[in-house]
Amino acid sequence: MIAWILAAVASAVSLAAFWFAWSSRKQVEQVDRRCEALTLLLKEGDRQRDSLRRELNELRSGALGVGRKVKALEERLSLTQARQDELQHNDPDARLYSRAMKMVELGAGVEEIVSECEIPMAEAQLLVTLHKAPKKSAN
Repeated sequence: MIAWILAAVASAVSLAAFWFAWSSRKQVEQVDRRCEALTLLLKEGDRQRDSLRRELNELRSGALGVGRKVKALEERLSLTQARQDELQHNDPDARLYSRAMKMVELGAGVEEIVSECEIPMAEAQLLVTLHKAPKKSAN
């Protein structure tokens, strides 16, 4: 009877050991599958990071190029504005016509413009015709 109890205990221990080994093996396989999945995710993340890094570098390069072009255009615009201002200040005729237009806006007549700005009568008449503020009609 002791032999039978020892055989039963030995069988139970063997069965428990087998079940423990089988259960442990399943858990190890499950952990291995998770590790493989995480490894794939990490590789994909690395690939995406590298792709985004390349795109960012391209955007940076493009932004620098655009910045240089904008700066060059701003410098050209500044030079153009300076030249235009210089031409306006150095051209006596332009100052006379600017003054004549201001006088028209203030309501001066053709004779007054001719005498003050020393421009020909026909040009003074043209300025008055073109730049005279329209009179509002009473309805």
